[in-house]
Amino acid sequence: MSPEFIAQEIQVTTGGDVKVPVSFRLDDREHVIAEILESWPDYGFGGDTKRRKRWWQRRHRNYYRVRTTDGGVYEIYHDRGASLSHPERKKWFLSRQM
Repeated sequence: MSPEFIAQEIQVTTGGDVKVPVSFRLDDREHVIAEILESWPDYGFGGDTKRRKRWWQRRHRNYYRVRTTDGGVYEIYHDRGASLSHPERKKWFLSRQM
C-alpha cells in the first residue's frame, strides 16, 4: 500500500520531558501513539526554487513517524512557525498515513 497524503490539521497531546506526541485526534477519533518510529527536523525552504531564499522564510517543523496502538502508521509534524511571538502559528498536521 502506498502512503496516502492527507495534510490535515490535528490536535496533539504531548508528554514527557521533551514534549513528544503521545496521541492525536483525527475525525473525532483519538489515536494513541504506541511508538515513535522516527523523528527529524525540517529547516528547508520548501519547493519554491525560483525565489530568493531568506533566513526568515525557512520552515521550522519537527516530523514524527509514529505507530498507533491499533497498528496504524502515520507521519505527523509540528509546525512551530517562523516566530516565537505568534503562538497561533504553532500547529500540528497529519502529513500522511502509511
